[in-house]
Amino acid sequence: MPVIETDTLVALINKYDPNHEAALRCLERAYRLKLSPYALLELDLLIRSGRLQVADYAKFYEYLGEALAFHNVASTTVRPAHFSKARYLRKKYRLTYFDSLHASVAILEDELLVSIDKTYTAVKELKHIDPREASWKT
Repeated sequence: MPVIETDTLVALINKYDPNHEAALRCLERAYRLKLSPYALLELDLLIRSGRLQVADYAKFYEYLGEALAFHNVASTTVRPAHFSKARYLRKKYRLTYFDSLHASVAILEDELLVSIDKTYTAVKELKHIDPREASWKT
């Protein structure tokens, strides 16, 4: 199952995001997707920092959970190996902390990473697709 990370999740939940339609189409076209477990932490940090606004924090996460379940988006498990691989990826490709974690999940799970972020194209070990270009079924 392809793995989605925070940028795709943010585009999905924000109807004003320029990539909202692409993220929604990706979700509708794919039968099953996985959510990087680090996406929820990164999302929460964006909310807490004020970079992403939500009207009702509790309701937001309640609705997000329902939407992910409705679309068969499973969450992967946090694994110590993700952190080791992420550190390697940060050193080799100069990825950000969370980008390195999302990439490590996809690499270690041997899955495709769905992200708008072009940074991932440099990571040779990673299979990556932009949701704006996704036309596959899983």
